[in-house]
Amino acid sequence: MNNRLLRHNHNEALMLTTLELPLPKTVNGAVNGSAPSALRISKPRKQRVTITLPLTLLERLRNAVYWTGHGPLACLISDALDNAVTQMEKDNGQAFPPRLAPLKRGRPRTKSRPAPFPLPSNAIDRIQ
Repeated sequence: MNNRLLRHNHNEALMLTTLELPLPKTVNGAVNGSAPSALRISKPRKQRVTITLPLTLLERLRNAVYWTGHGPLACLISDALDNAVTQMEKDNGQAFPPRLAPLKRGRPRTKSRPAPFPLPSNAIDRIQ
């Protein structure tokens, strides 16, 4: 599994890793013109995702991989995410239905300035 670390700032690190996706199926059961999937063992497809993690969490993850011999960092992250989503589905009582629309990409951005801090009442009296 590929994973790279890009320095974002002193408090965060940008982690590039891969996650598993199901294989697409065609009408005859073959994938991209290959042999039918029932006749061959295939690896789950994966897709690269980019996430920003707090640097302290990333260091904890690296320490856990180092001291437990868990395997690649991406494998630990994939296992942890799988466990978290499985627990969310259990709490929900079933798997979540498919999305009705694509997720918005990137972090949320505000279109307006944040509201200014309210002035103390005695400061408002001095202004007027």
